[in-house]
Amino acid sequence: MATSNRFNFDRVKQNLERTKRELPVRLAKQAENYFTSSFTKQGFEGRKWKEVNRRIPGTYEYKYPKSKGLTRRTKPILVGTGALRRATSNSIRNATWSIVKLQVDLPYADAHNEGDGNMPKRTFMKQTNELTVMQDKTIKTAIDRIWA
Repeated sequence: MATSNRFNFDRVKQNLERTKRELPVRLAKQAENYFTSSFTKQGFEGRKWKEVNRRIPGTYEYKYPKSKGLTRRTKPILVGTGALRRATSNSIRNATWSIVKLQVDLPYADAHNEGDGNMPKRTFMKQTNELTVMQDKTIKTAIDRIWA
């Protein structure tokens, strides 16, 4: 009994249980924010997405736009209606100790993320080294708090 008081195992056990509930959600939200930020950065993993033809002078899409006005040349890539960005920012499907799953359910999401036919690949959602480093730091911080 003296050993459990000395090491305060009850508090450590409570901290561990809290970490098991909170850490997966924190990791999922961190990944979700990372993926959503690619829409603002207009690229992924430090690489810019391929430019859209509507913004390249001399292309058919530039000369004969589907819509009038300057927004066709300033609107971000992959943000037509904003549905893909919204779906990415609400992509957490499961965040438990066993599994953390994010998924975008739009039918055209895979085509953009992986490239499809004549559509260039504009990855916005995948595990990267940078995200892994961020998550490792979050995990280490959470583990340190268990013993606090």
